[in-house]
Amino acid sequence: MDNPSDFFDRPVAVTGATGMVGCHLVAELLRAGYRNITLVVRRKARVANIRATLRRLGVAEPEGVLHIVETELDDPARLTGLMPHIDTLFNCAARIMSGRLSSQELIDNNVSIARCITDWCLQAGIRKLLHISSISALGDPASPGEPVTETCEPDDIAHYAAYGRSKYHAEEEIRRGAAAGLPVVTVLPGVILGEGDPAAGNSAALIPAISCGQPFYTNGLMAYVDVHDVARALVLLDSRPDAVGQRFILSAGDLSYRQLITLSARAAGRPRPFIPIGRGAVNLAYDAMQAAIRLHLIADRAVTRENLGSVLRHVRYDGNRIVRRYGFRYTPLEETIRRVVRYYRPRKTERS
Repeated sequence: MDNPSDFFDRPVAVTGATGMVGCHLVAELLRAGYRNITLVVRRKARVANIRATLRRLGVAEPEGVLHIVETELDDPARLTGLMPHIDTLFNCAARIMSGRLSSQELIDNNVSIARCITDWCLQAGIRKLLHISSISALGDPASPGEPVTETCEPDDIAHYAAYGRSKYHAEEEIRRGAAAGLPVVTVLPGVILGEGDPAAGNSAALIPAISCGQPFYTNGLMAYVDVHDVARALVLLDSRPDAVGQRFILSAGDLSYRQLITLSARAAGRPRPFIPIGRGAVNLAYDAMQAAIRLHLIADRAVTRENLGSVLRHVRYDGNRIVRRYGFRYTPLEETIRRVVRYYRPRKTERS
């Protein structure tokens, strides 16, 4: 970094700024000293999420540093008109759970956002794009038993859940920009654990759901990462010119679902899981959920059999590339889980 003052004065923008990752990224940018941050939001009312996160983390919001732009991510020309002088873009925008959208609508939504972002960056001459993808866009390792790395590309994504397919195709759009000369850094987080809105259709709902003494578990394995670590990694990679053109898995480690539920229950003072379930029980749960949806007993969140089936997968991920190259340190997952449980459990008690 030749001139730290110039670096932190650069105009940067954050899309998806009101989501769980976006809110924590804004806090991390302010903590690092960035002084010209544009927040691209669909609804200004949700900026309250960002300010609530800043208060919770004790991060000051200096006057005149945050600039709010309310717009949909559907027209790169309009974005260029609204923000003609952005140096670096942090793209956190994507739908994670489809909610009322069909699986295909979720895919179309996320790919459309990535296409718009890519075209905007190219039209506006943005000097760097840091894009959040997902480990769900990666393929299997070349050899059984090996961990998945950034080089693992899928042979066929037809069997992937809608979110994984959407992130794969979104990355294709980002790579199109890179091929046209756009400097890109891509991070691929595991399941992100952190404080957020459990009703927002993202992984913020995971810890509250499993810390209540869930008795069932599967033997599936998944990679996890703290939301604070995702934000810190993005800020770190922005400062590293040699990160351009690279992809980085973000994973603090792999946990079996039994381990995850046990750690969450222990932190909440609840019983640990003790009933193992397999594919038959997962399929039965899916069929029961579909029946409840047809009877209008629960809302249709467009959860697919592929989504539920992911809890049976046993795949490890290597998130150490950023550690080896830049000395990055992950928050231990047990520490993350304890912190997140402390955040949610009192809130649940107050409402009951």
